[in-house]
Parts: sequence; C-alpha cells; structure tokens
Amino acid sequence: MASNTATKSASSNRERSLPSAHAYQRIADDIRARVRDGRLSAGAMLASRHNLAKEYGVALSTAQQAIASLLADGTLKTLDRRGTFVADSHTSRENGAASPLALPTIGDFARPVEPTRSTTARLGIIATSLVDQAASPDVGSLWARQAIRALEDVFSAADGTTFFFDRYPESRGPYEHGIDDPRAFSMTEAIQALTARGVDAFAIVGLCDGRDVSDEIVAAVDVEKVPVVYISWHEMRPPVAQVFYDSRHAGYQAAQHLLRKGYDRLLFLTPFSEPWLTERIDGARDAIRHAGLPPETLQTFPAEPLAARYDIDQVSAWTDAATRAAIAHFDILSASARSHWAIIAPNDFTALAVQRAAADLGATAGLDYGLIGFDDDPLSVSAGLTTVRPPIEAMGEEAGRMLLRALAGESSGLQLRLRSRIIPRASTTRAQTTETTSPSNP
Repeated sequence: MASNTATKSASSNRERSLPSAHAYQRIADDIRARVRDGRLSAGAMLASRHNLAKEYGVALSTAQQAIASLLADGTLKTLDRRGTFVADSHTSRENGAASPLALPTIGDFARPVEPTRSTTARLGIIATSLVDQAASPDVGSLWARQAIRALEDVFSAADGTTFFFDRYPESRGPYEHGIDDPRAFSMTEAIQALTARGVDAFAIVGLCDGRDVSDEIVAAVDVEKVPVVYISWHEMRPPVAQVFYDSRHAGYQAAQHLLRKGYDRLLFLTPFSEPWLTERIDGARDAIRHAGLPPETLQTFPAEPLAARYDIDQVSAWTDAATRAAIAHFDILSASARSHWAIIAPNDFTALAVQRAAADLGATAGLDYGLIGFDDDPLSVSAGLTTVRPPIEAMGEEAGRMLLRALAGESSGLQLRLRSRIIPRASTTRAQTTETTSPSNP
C-alpha cells in the first residue's frame, strides 16, 4: 500500500510540472501501466474524474481527456452510467501502433487516415448519428457517409489528415435509439478524444441530429480559437459555424416543379408533425403565392396530424391511411375531375407509401396523379419517384473549405445555407406540354 501511495505521489508531482497538452497522455499511460501490471484488475472501478484530477494534480478537463483516450482504445469502459471500469479485455496497442480511433468506420468510405507524406492540417470528424454499412429505411447513415467522404476529399487535396471518432462502436452496442443513444460516447467525450489526437479543427456531421448540440460543443472546445463547422439540416444558434440546407426552399422547389408540369391542385400530405415538414409546407405556400394562384390551390391533409413526431416504424401505416382518406376526400382519382392533382409527400419514404396505397386503388403516379418526395432516398430511383435532392456532398465540400480557410487565418461567415435540386422522374410526367405556360421562377 505504501508503495502504491509513493507511486501516486511521484506521478502527481510529475504531472504538476508538465503542460496540460502533455499531462493527459502521461495520465493515460500511467493508468495503462497499472492495468498491465495488475494494480488495476479487470472490472475494477476507476476513481471519479474529479478525484483523478486531484490525484494527478491537473485540471478536470485534462483528466477527462485522459479517460476519453482510454475509453476510445478499449482500456476502460462505462457501464450504464454507473461509473468507469477496467475492461475485461482491451485493444490498446503499444509501441506506437495506431489505436482503433485512427481508422474511420464509415462503411465503404473507410480509409487509412495516417498518410505517409507530411500533412498541413489535422481534421477531427464526429457524427451525431450511427454511421455504418447496415441497410436502413432512414437515409441518415447514407447522408453522413456522403458528407464525410466529401470532407475527406477536400482535406486530402490540401495534403491534410482526417481522424474519425466513432461514437457508436460495436463494443458499446446494440444501439436502440439511433441518434444520441445513451450507450454512445457523448459529444464531449468525442471532442476530448480527438483533442488528445492533436487535431487542429473539427467537423461535426449532424444531418439527422435530434437536437441542437451547440451548447455541448461550445462547452467542450473553444470555438473562437479552434475552427469548428457543423453540417446540419437545420439552422443552429451561434457561435458555432455551420453549413445547412434550406428546407423551406426545398418545399418551394417541389410546388413550383408541379405547377410547371401542369398540375393545378396540390396536396401536401401531413401524417405527422415535424419542424422540417412545417418549413417545407411554408415553402410550398410561398410558391403558390408567387405564382399568383389562390391559397386553396395547396391543401394540407389531414388537418390534425396522426402523430406529433416522425416514427419510421409507424409512418408507412400512417401514410397509407392518410393517402386513402385524402384520395376519397378530394376525389383525386375521379375520371370526371377537371383538376390535375399532385401529392407532395413529407419525404421519399412516405412518398413510396403513397405510391403503394394509390396502386392498391388502381392509380399510377405520373399518369393518374403527380407525386413528389424529398431526400433522394436510393429506393426512389427504381420507383421512378421525382424527388428534391439535398446538397449533401456540396455541404461536406463547403464545410471543408470553411475549415481550411479558418486554419489559414482567414475570416469567413458563420453560416452557409445551400439549396436542394429537383430530380425529375416518371412520377411527375403528366401534362408536360403545359410547361411553357407555367409560372416562371421568381
């Protein structure tokens, strides 16, 4: 016991003489040594971060960085928020070999991030959602991979290096909630682990984030000194710089496209309620107003959404019910109807459910009615579904350029809003001959 106390005292004295940038690594190395020689056995609970900071004579943030590094390489683990423990077996590598953190786990786009040539910048990449190769009805993972790939292309061209922190490693799963699952590493832990890797800047990919994490980012890193760009589907609070796409204009584009194709009655289906859906509806209403058409040209249905939030496990059933009710209520498929109806779905996943429900009633999108979705889900191609494609790759590229400019000392705007693009397919081919007389783009 006296020997252990002396070791801790010597370690503490050493840490007081070291800058914080080196102290966290010395703490991590000391704990690894204690695990190797048995002083900390498998399953042993580690002291709290506050107590570790006192033991080593360092700031709390330094102790947190050391623990984040040990969690990332598998030396330690957390159990249901009960505390931090020595892992039963860990994958920490010695003698300078790269830890699992050094390789991005982004499916088909995984690549070594330690190039043999010298680098000019080191970028840390964090995703707010699970990024893997598993097929999913949600496009969030696909978008994240696309944005990360674009970021890597920009930094590769600038002779830079990227480091991806996987907040959802297999060892901590399974993950049941997708975004911000309680089993995942927190944003703070991810930032601290990448700081320990010596990154110069951060890109946070939050294309399907469930909440605004700007406060957590600002608490974990000084955004006035370290460049940080957030890639998102919605606008965030300053001072975090961000690149995001304009959902309101996406709704505008969808309605304008249908008007140009000759559809004179539009129905925006609303089986659930979400902020991004409200923005798309508002944009569609803008297009109707700018075209000089009466507000009733665009209808929303049902008047009361079936659910307050989007639930991917329930949305197909909700959409099927809403589609059948809307077709009956507005007499959309009547052969005697003088109006040409088109349905705007909240996204492609719901649009495909609309297509199936209408097909059960004997109707074909593009012939009997028009249909458009959003997000460019991969399944929309084979279904012939017209969609509004978000500028995911462009968002990654612009974020990379913003970070490189910031690293070079150039000032840049805090926010960059990008617009989507219509991808016309068979589901909106009706009445193409009327396109020359349709409203012009304001």
